[in-house]
Amino acid sequence: MKHLLYIYIIFGVTLLFGCKQQNTQDNHTHVHSENCSHAHAHEHEGHNHDAHTHGHDVPHEHSAECTHDHAHHNEAESHATHNHTHSAECDHSHEGHNHAHEADLHASHNHGHETDAHNESDEHSDEINFPDAQAARTDFEIQEVKKCAFGAIIPCSGDISEAQSNRTAIVSPIDGRVTFASTLTEGSTVKQGDILFYIDTKSLSSGDATVKAKAEYERAKAEYERAKSLYDQRIVSQKDFEAAEAEYLRAEAEYLPIASGDEKGIAVKAAKSGYIVGLAIANGDYVASGAVLTSLADNRRMQLVVEVPQRYYKQLQNVVSANFSIDGTETYSLAELKGRKLSIGRATAAGSAMTTVTFEFDNPGNLISGMYVEVALQCRADKECIALPVTAITEAQGVHYVYVQVHPETYQRREVKLGGNDGRRVVITEGLHEGEHVVTRGAVQVKMAAASGSIPHGHSHNH
Repeated sequence: MKHLLYIYIIFGVTLLFGCKQQNTQDNHTHVHSENCSHAHAHEHEGHNHDAHTHGHDVPHEHSAECTHDHAHHNEAESHATHNHTHSAECDHSHEGHNHAHEADLHASHNHGHETDAHNESDEHSDEINFPDAQAARTDFEIQEVKKCAFGAIIPCSGDISEAQSNRTAIVSPIDGRVTFASTLTEGSTVKQGDILFYIDTKSLSSGDATVKAKAEYERAKAEYERAKSLYDQRIVSQKDFEAAEAEYLRAEAEYLPIASGDEKGIAVKAAKSGYIVGLAIANGDYVASGAVLTSLADNRRMQLVVEVPQRYYKQLQNVVSANFSIDGTETYSLAELKGRKLSIGRATAAGSAMTTVTFEFDNPGNLISGMYVEVALQCRADKECIALPVTAITEAQGVHYVYVQVHPETYQRREVKLGGNDGRRVVITEGLHEGEHVVTRGAVQVKMAAASGSIPHGHSHNH
């Protein structure tokens, strides 16, 4: 019985002490500083709760408890005996936090690499790879950007015609009817000495002009020979002798050109090689002696007649040369064709606002009279500026570009602003600097390489 009583007493004391301890624990609050909360969020090596306080009557520090490794802490005892008030950041499992922390570090590292790669990609995104081997298979050229003398340009238009010095008129040597020796049309090509026409004198109502010319020639010749004999004997005066001589020469000049005539008539031959310009007669027409039958031109020298708006008239005195093109294809330079300025128009035609400038030049061989051309009149150079061949310029939606070499086999598209254009060179007002190197032939091939999305060698972004 005593033993049982002792057991009840011990059980009561224990129960009373347990209730008191539970009440104490209910009032026990751990206040963790932000540092302790942060420490719970990480692995707890070197964990130190310097600011760990309790809500007991007697405050105490348990650095030993705060500097423990939670990995060795009894989880059941900890939760049974302590009611921790954690911040939102502390209310999570340590295992999950460790993985999240590692994920954050890993993600941060990856994002860093991605940012570096992205920055490097942006740095080279506008570069175009065009290998030298590929360039060698095309018409390709690179030039250094330099300033050069360049004068004002006057854009206008004009026409090509044969030079007047190249045109030769073919005239009838005698009165008669014309017969074409062969089919002749405007532009027909002939050679020097070719028979073009026959002049028939037999059908004239006034008689055969050839017979008359021959009779007159023979009479004048006999008179001349008689006068010469008398003059040698001092029987006739010098004046009479000279008159007989003049008459003889006139008759000879009229007869000899037609003396070779046959049954077809008097032959009219081409005085030089060339082509027919302006047939003035038709087959069977009657012509008088000296009438123009046609003209010949050889196109060795041509004329360029340029129509210029009158607002440019004051600048025409400074015009020194011109470039012209046909249908915007090949451009010709008068300076290279031994061209020279012949005249400047001093008046405008009625109802027109244009004046003219006329040049003469050697025909390169493929120009004919009547061609319409686009012309760039070149004034005397008065400044130096950056100018490139027009073949260096590409265009997209009204914006002009060139391709600048930034590294061997690597190019960059650069927007530029254009100034005057003489048909061969164009002034660059913005976008380029002296010393840079630009593609002047083959820019289209580089443009195609850019469209293919080639990445320059040596700029791989794999990490």
